[in-house]
Amino acid sequence: MKVARRFFAIAMFLIICAASFIAFADEDRSGSINNLQKIIVTPSRSSSVVGDVPTDVSVIDSKTIESEAPSNTDDLLRYIPGVDVYRPTGFTGQVSTVTLRGFNPTVRGRTLVLIDGIPFNQIYSGEVHWNAINPKNVDRIEVVPGVSSIYGPGAMGGVINVITKKPEKFENNIDLSYGSFETRSFDVSQANKYGNFSYIISGGGYKTNGYVVAPSRHDYDMPTWKENYDGNVKMMYDFDETCSAGVTYRYYDETEGGGYKYDYGSQELNNLSFDIKKEFQDILELSAATYYSWEKYWWTQDNSAHTTVDYVNTNPKLGWGGHAQALIKYPEVNKFWIGMDWDWGKIDSRDDYKDKVQADETGGRQAKIGLYLQDEVTVLEKLMLYAGGRVDFWDNYDGTLFDSTLSPTQRSFNSTSGTEFSPKAGAVYHLTDDTSVRASIGKGFRVPTLYDLYRTYKYGTTTYNSNPNLMPEKTYTYEAGIDNTFMEKLLNRVTFYFNDVSNLIYSSTTSTAAPYVYNKSNVARVHIYGMETETRYALNNNFSIFGNYTLNLSRIAKHSNAALEDKYLTYTPRNKVSYGTSLHIPKLVDIDFLGRYKGIMFGNDANTTKTKDIFVFDLAIAKKLTNNFKVSVKIENLFDTRYQEELGYLAPPRTVTVAVCTFINH
Repeated sequence: MKVARRFFAIAMFLIICAASFIAFADEDRSGSINNLQKIIVTPSRSSSVVGDVPTDVSVIDSKTIESEAPSNTDDLLRYIPGVDVYRPTGFTGQVSTVTLRGFNPTVRGRTLVLIDGIPFNQIYSGEVHWNAINPKNVDRIEVVPGVSSIYGPGAMGGVINVITKKPEKFENNIDLSYGSFETRSFDVSQANKYGNFSYIISGGGYKTNGYVVAPSRHDYDMPTWKENYDGNVKMMYDFDETCSAGVTYRYYDETEGGGYKYDYGSQELNNLSFDIKKEFQDILELSAATYYSWEKYWWTQDNSAHTTVDYVNTNPKLGWGGHAQALIKYPEVNKFWIGMDWDWGKIDSRDDYKDKVQADETGGRQAKIGLYLQDEVTVLEKLMLYAGGRVDFWDNYDGTLFDSTLSPTQRSFNSTSGTEFSPKAGAVYHLTDDTSVRASIGKGFRVPTLYDLYRTYKYGTTTYNSNPNLMPEKTYTYEAGIDNTFMEKLLNRVTFYFNDVSNLIYSSTTSTAAPYVYNKSNVARVHIYGMETETRYALNNNFSIFGNYTLNLSRIAKHSNAALEDKYLTYTPRNKVSYGTSLHIPKLVDIDFLGRYKGIMFGNDANTTKTKDIFVFDLAIAKKLTNNFKVSVKIENLFDTRYQEELGYLAPPRTVTVAVCTFINH
């Protein structure tokens, strides 16, 4: 059966290739990958060219987003080298963790995620609510792996910047879809521009009955289900060609069932941000932004036997932050950045137990502020040198724990604070117009989250203790690579990297029988070695193909438990392959065929349990019936492969989604 499926995949690929030559006999033969010449904004919070950045930057453009038609925005990242998406229950999941370059996905907050340059990581745990980022609103995604002197705590693995659509003309869109497991969605949007003022308003809803994720079904197992709604308002005003300002409000509400009768909850997210930018000829560029976020969250947790409610958790959160930057430019020779950013948040979490007289409350505050400098020098047009550094101050305070079963019931923790210096240096040398080499070295760190520091809770017979004395995790990152383009149609990239990680936060137990107690501490040093390779080929504007391979070895070099040394980090694949083809037959059909392979992953610290390797294919077909109406079909997990990305949770089986889109543009 496996041989037949792989033969079908190869046959599908060859048919698409053959069809492309037949279909385009009389079509425009122009077309270019242009990846290295794309303009990006993430590495320096200002415009840069991909090929001039000393790291392996990837860009997912609007054409790719439209053709792949993802259910979730993070699905797009599965096909980027060095990126791992950890979403064990797929489209039904509440939580997804995206990591770069071998960092363990079971601990969140080691990849910094931005929306239009604004941090989207939750200050409580570092979690990113990927479900709240509607892919219909996304214009492109920029992925910048490795540490940065521009961005501070949380960017140990790198930065992902989700850039939303900018209103440029009058446009109305309505999208409707229906698919497997009674999954349905709607999205509506309107954009317009009146002189210097422009806006885009959008909203959507998503509901699925879900599927049973338990590999071995019991009487108490139920489908995991999900229902969510989102709304976005983005307004911009251009004072003139050199000055603009904007305001954005995002709303998201989700209710979800976790697979058991008494396991369900809801969360509501609100985010308000302001930004402004001013340019002074070609010499000086000033920019600033600030944001405020607030969240409501509650979850009903069942007991370990899944027979009744154990406790109800309520966890409201607040966050505030921003950044300001000045870029001084001497055209063609030098760029100099100076800036600062800040971040503050608080939590007030409460657990009310239903089957016993007990209540837990957790509180805490965290503040961070950073100052940074970066310099870019161009030497003889071929060599670009980068050097920078940032100083970050962090403070954890007002940490409290109330537990009605303890004596004393109320505990207060001492404040902890510190300062970190993070330097980075890099270089890009253009050997020819088509070939360049790059290298960089830098330091990054992650401040323990409020969840790590103060959130202590119990589930069944297991207690999970926080640790208010945790210190920041640190990494020194080394990277080197080469990029080559051939006739503007073929792109080849190879990157080698090494991360030396210290003070890694681990949760471990010495208990051999119930009741279990897990304690968090800075116990580990990890070495991460890796290689990323990527090839992209564009025959013309109608046919393209890509493939990439990532080799990653994330091993524990030192641990307080010597038995864990030389073990691999959990749920971090050593081998990962992605490939795809995109075919546009004018006036007929668009076809996208994607495949991804993920090697075995270990499910526990001792490496005694592991997943099987995974090979999954997706197929998307779209037809534009008129200038204003399009219909599409997407089949995910085309061969209905049964697999687990996390032991104990089945990944989604084959799903089929039919969508229609109508749009009016002027």
